[in-house]
Amino acid sequence: MTTWIAQGQLALVNALIVFIVTFVPVVVWQYRRYGRPNAARLLGAFGLSSYTTALLTYTWLPLPDPATLDCAVAPDARVVPFAMVGDIARAVERFGLPEALWSFTVLQVVLNVVLFVPWGAVVRQFLHRGLLVTTLSGLGASVLIETAQLTGLFGLYPCAYRTFDVDDLITNTFGAFAGAVLAPAILAWMPRARELAVQRHVPRRVTMVRRWLGMAADAFAFFVLSSVLSVLTLTSALLLGFDTTGGIGSFGWVAFAITVGIPWIVCFVVPPWGGYAASGGQYMVWLTPMWRDAAGRRTHGTLAQRLVRAHIVPGPMLVTLVLDEWLDLDSWVSLGWVAVAGIAVVMVPFTRTFRSLSGVVSRCEMVDIRFVDDIPDEVVEPSALS
Repeated sequence: MTTWIAQGQLALVNALIVFIVTFVPVVVWQYRRYGRPNAARLLGAFGLSSYTTALLTYTWLPLPDPATLDCAVAPDARVVPFAMVGDIARAVERFGLPEALWSFTVLQVVLNVVLFVPWGAVVRQFLHRGLLVTTLSGLGASVLIETAQLTGLFGLYPCAYRTFDVDDLITNTFGAFAGAVLAPAILAWMPRARELAVQRHVPRRVTMVRRWLGMAADAFAFFVLSSVLSVLTLTSALLLGFDTTGGIGSFGWVAFAITVGIPWIVCFVVPPWGGYAASGGQYMVWLTPMWRDAAGRRTHGTLAQRLVRAHIVPGPMLVTLVLDEWLDLDSWVSLGWVAVAGIAVVMVPFTRTFRSLSGVVSRCEMVDIRFVDDIPDEVVEPSALS
């Protein structure tokens, strides 16, 4: 029981970390899909992250130290279906009926069922899948988990460090089925994505929260893309036989071009060439910068105006990174571009149309894309509203 409590605490900590990391992408995704965030489905997203981390924590963690793993006494696989019935009968015979209900044998079966009830509820009501698909998805997830246990986490360990039990497949699948049946009652308060998405093209006023979210989404996209490319570069170098002990920095300008140059082009150079002139983060929250011509009419601006606006805040960061790669600057020099980014964030609520520093310097306004007459409605496939 102490182990289960410890795993529950670990799962909660992991869930909070996952939710914090994914909060901005989830909110931005809701803006794009529903037109605005929905508190109930945000709570559902937190529940989903909590459940996913709890599931992996209880089934895979804690990971053993490979050096201390004794494969000679690795747990045996249990491949006889419904062996749990005999285990429960022996527990009742040994302890008697109310004590047996609290024995590890019975609690393990019950918890295996309970562990997948949320799976059934989430897939049925949150993801809107049918009873059969939900139950089969629970079976598939259980097979994945048990296979990982049988193969030593897919070969990461030389042998299994947990017991494969076919009865777990049965109880997990039943739990998913039970959750699917109970889902309409458990999650009756959860609005359907299809209903929320109906209003996604309704124009709404620009707010400072949307502006901040667009900024956060751009920063998130840049750093995530840079991190992914760093990992891919190091992995490729390792497979090709290069020395990677010095990290990504040991590859000099090549690594810089891959991990900084490519994300920079994707996030800050390519978007201004598009029809909306909006960055990826702005587009996801339905915002776009617009300029006024001599007659006072709103326009999408010239390419030069777009590129200047796109680089006013992130530009100092690029200059600093280039100079640091070239001259190996002191770390305090980076405070300059950090200050520029901070000023841009602080200026949002104090500027017209929440245009912030980039808007003031480039003389643009922030507009809801859905207010722009010459931007056609997006074609939304029915499957995207499910």
